[in-house]
Amino acid sequence: MDISIRRIGAGDESAFEEIKNLLLELYPNNPPLSANIFEGLLDDEGVDIFVAELEKRVVGTASLAWYQKLGGKVFIIEDVVVSKGLRGSGIGHKLTEALLSRAKELSAEFVDVFTRREDAKKFYIKCGFHSKDEIRPFFALRYMLK
Repeated sequence: MDISIRRIGAGDESAFEEIKNLLLELYPNNPPLSANIFEGLLDDEGVDIFVAELEKRVVGTASLAWYQKLGGKVFIIEDVVVSKGLRGSGIGHKLTEALLSRAKELSAEFVDVFTRREDAKKFYIKCGFHSKDEIRPFFALRYMLK
């Protein structure tokens, strides 16, 4: 299988429909991605969006987001999804490797990923991620505004 991974940017709006459909697989209860948000993210200097392509068709996507805080830069992997029929074929791993490579280019010291799904947790551990609890005690809280 000849999969190519590339970072997309402004001018790559043609990938929008395929990425929107992939995200509906990942987030079936969320509203579909809008073209305005997509175009804004392509221009955002704190987000890189990658796609996996097979025969010029987008079959996977993932993004790396980062922001500066007082204690340093934080890098986060978001929205990793591969077409249902191609899951388990190594595409997600290739996307994750591309995100980690990009994070190194940007001088990241670490990259975080968050998931509630057990299959995704196993996937990220296979990719070399470790529980934050193994590194330092970690407790996450959330305050709901709605």
